[in-house]
Amino acid sequence: MNIIEMNNVCRKFGNDKEQFFAVDHLNFAVPEGSVYGLLGTNGAGKTTSIRMLVSHLKPDSGEIRVLGEEPAMFTESTRKRIAYISENMQIPHWMSIEDAVEFCKPLYPAWDNTLLQKLLQLFNLKITKRYEESSKGQRRAICIILAMCQNPDILIMDEPASGLDTLARRHFLAEILNIACNENKTILFSSHILGDIERTVDRVAILSQGRRILEGELDSLKESVRQISLHGENIGELPQHLFQTLRIETKENSAQWVVTDYSEEKMNQLHQSLPENVTVDVEGFNLEELFILMDEGKLRVDS
Repeated sequence: MNIIEMNNVCRKFGNDKEQFFAVDHLNFAVPEGSVYGLLGTNGAGKTTSIRMLVSHLKPDSGEIRVLGEEPAMFTESTRKRIAYISENMQIPHWMSIEDAVEFCKPLYPAWDNTLLQKLLQLFNLKITKRYEESSKGQRRAICIILAMCQNPDILIMDEPASGLDTLARRHFLAEILNIACNENKTILFSSHILGDIERTVDRVAILSQGRRILEGELDSLKESVRQISLHGENIGELPQHLFQTLRIETKENSAQWVVTDYSEEKMNQLHQSLPENVTVDVEGFNLEELFILMDEGKLRVDS
């Protein structure tokens, strides 16, 4: 069951003379109980997509459903099931953590005091710590704590680990996995830190210029996206019907072929179609390599 869905969603910015698509016919779906990552460079459309999911922006066209409801029409009970951490989230500077907890706790019936104590210990924070006296990393940790202790069904976060030091980030990611695995919560977050995405998510969508380039289970993407290199004389025309192709580069006696649906069966068919003197090498990609290919504009957009 998909708990978040974006179908053919567009959002433009600008004036009557000049407009640009921040999100351009975007499609993705987040299964219930999963950890889902949005990956892309600055300007890829991650923040705009997230802001539409939490009803801070309206789409120009397309359909969005979160917990079965259109964000602009969220009921009060639905809003209480969704926690959101924005990229620049802050609380009033005069507040202590205790003040913020006392303000938030009555608003969320599922508030988790046990998790509060655990997270304060993980982030080495005292509940009397004032926001204005906190470092950048501590301020980020306070916002994370306030969101996670709402005990939401869906936790949506835009660059949540930004500002956290290495140890705090590892604690945070471990807790994300614990919540998703043991409590069947759904978590969606964007990040430019590839290691955070790779260690944490079940599924990932790679965005570029407001559109989805690749999407799927992370392990499956690593298995199915491969570079096939061919070397030899008279390679001939490649049987492109065999694979879904992202990129082909051909030279006189070589070719490099990036495909998204690699399988041994298809490779056997490829071998049978090639002259005997042609050698074939297959290489996989890690998430960083996929991201670099995308950033260099070498991947064809998957609409």
